[in-house]
Amino acid sequence: MILMRISFCVRCVLTTMGAFALLYALSYPDTLLPPTPDIEYVQGFTVYDIKPVVWLIPLLFMELASGLGSHRNKVWFIAMGTVLLGGIIAFPVLHAWAPELVTRTLPFEDGKLEWGLFYFALITAASFLLRCGLFVYLFREPHQGEQDENALDADILDPSHALTVREIAANPARAKVRFLFGSPDQTVIERFLALMRRLIFVRRRRNVLYLLFGVLLVLWFFLYPQPTPNEALQRDLRVMYEHTRLDNGTCRATPRAVHAALRVLRHVSDKEIFSGKTLSQARKWLQVQRAPADYRAQLLDDSDIRLASVDDVFDSRTRFFTVSDGKRTAALFIFTSKDGNLINVSETVDAGWNAIADDRRRKFGTDVSARFFSR
Repeated sequence: MILMRISFCVRCVLTTMGAFALLYALSYPDTLLPPTPDIEYVQGFTVYDIKPVVWLIPLLFMELASGLGSHRNKVWFIAMGTVLLGGIIAFPVLHAWAPELVTRTLPFEDGKLEWGLFYFALITAASFLLRCGLFVYLFREPHQGEQDENALDADILDPSHALTVREIAANPARAKVRFLFGSPDQTVIERFLALMRRLIFVRRRRNVLYLLFGVLLVLWFFLYPQPTPNEALQRDLRVMYEHTRLDNGTCRATPRAVHAALRVLRHVSDKEIFSGKTLSQARKWLQVQRAPADYRAQLLDDSDIRLASVDDVFDSRTRFFTVSDGKRTAALFIFTSKDGNLINVSETVDAGWNAIADDRRRKFGTDVSARFFSR
């Protein structure tokens, strides 16, 4: 009995780990297999061919782990329910404090948690219909002693024992009624009714608790306090200066900081907030004083830089502010007045989020520049 309980717990843990991997594969497939333009030139089968169905790997692992013993449906739904509830509870919190994990920062990113949870919920519902509905109907094993309602014993079908209609009408079968009990015991009846009332009360209380938990979960999901646009902007202004210091003494932004910086810089360029401002005013608005002196100089470096998404052969913009984690880069370029004191236009450039999108944008920029200067 103890070994069976230990096995059950181990299978629950393994299946829950598989369910978490399934949710991750559905939410962030680009982190498992990052997009690359080089794959277009590779002949034959590659691992990228299975990227659309890579989520089947943790699903098969869950099936294997849950099926290594009895109560496999119970193990399966404990794992799926745990991860689904955890994702629903974490969703509004992450949306408030780390929105890059929940929604797309750029349109060519993967679906993030919002789409991952949606597909995970669909798989949970489909598995419920299959496991508790279709499979039970198709693979139901008959209970011992259960007989087909249309089956008859061989001696009944024996023609030698057959009766004519007249014989059957003359001697109809009559059930012999035998009363095995005397007068009812009211004490026993009262105890039975009390037990039934208690079971009904327990069942209703359990249903009420489930309903209350569902209502609280819905209220948590929709009513968790979310930042206003200004609060979200101040959050990103604070987060985009998070960094780590490397062994060579240079600083590198955290992935969370790059996403926050991209949101801030896109807000700046979309709203033209720096139009007519001086360089010092723009730096003050970006709150560059939050960063240490050496990292601040790195962020404000205006030297030429090659970005994977930009063809800068004919580029005359000035790099004003750059945040990078070594893979992703968010940069703000500006066009200034003739004397270089005032900012006329600002433009945000991103690179490193999707190598295929970067390659296409760079080629498009090259084509546009070549056609323009060939006139």
